[in-house]
Amino acid sequence: MNHSHLIATGLLALAASAQATSPASIYCPPIGFVTGNTALNANFENAQAGVPVGTTTCWTPRSGSTDSAAANWTMHSSNDGDKVCSTLVPSNAPYAKGSLMLKFQAGGNEGGVFQSIPAVPGKTYMFSAWVKVSKGQVAMQSSAGNTGPVSWSTKHGEWEELRVCTDSTGATDTMVIYNQDPNGGVFYVDRVELRETVPGP
Repeated sequence: MNHSHLIATGLLALAASAQATSPASIYCPPIGFVTGNTALNANFENAQAGVPVGTTTCWTPRSGSTDSAAANWTMHSSNDGDKVCSTLVPSNAPYAKGSLMLKFQAGGNEGGVFQSIPAVPGKTYMFSAWVKVSKGQVAMQSSAGNTGPVSWSTKHGEWEELRVCTDSTGATDTMVIYNQDPNGGVFYVDRVELRETVPGP
């Protein structure tokens, strides 16, 4: 089973069960940070090579994943092969740290972007992202499988921060930001963070 299929089946299982039993926190207690932000292209200021800013990249897959409009971020779609599109557009995120954000259009569920991370087993991490959902519902997860915690969007047309924290027993290998509405969705994302945290008591 390939990596992207694990992401799809893992999130699908979590969506079906709403909040699956997880060995990691689905909320973040008071924490300290060991590192700064280690997410790549966290503010979506860098375009994918050969893709000018403002150019929409679309893909109708049969399997696997492909590059998004943003460097270091990979697009994924549903197992049904729904069309997905991504575009770097001017940012209006709160306290944006750059001038661009990523717009994503998903034809079905599981459409979104992910970034594999070099997390170390036994460490603890915080993942966060600011999202504005125009249609659908977005989930953020810290693992390509179905063992990581998930944070769900709750609003339409407003910015909100999604955040998850893992403990030392949870799988932490991928930052996943996906639409989970089977009818498709449109969302914007900016200000992604990945930080190693101080382990709790």
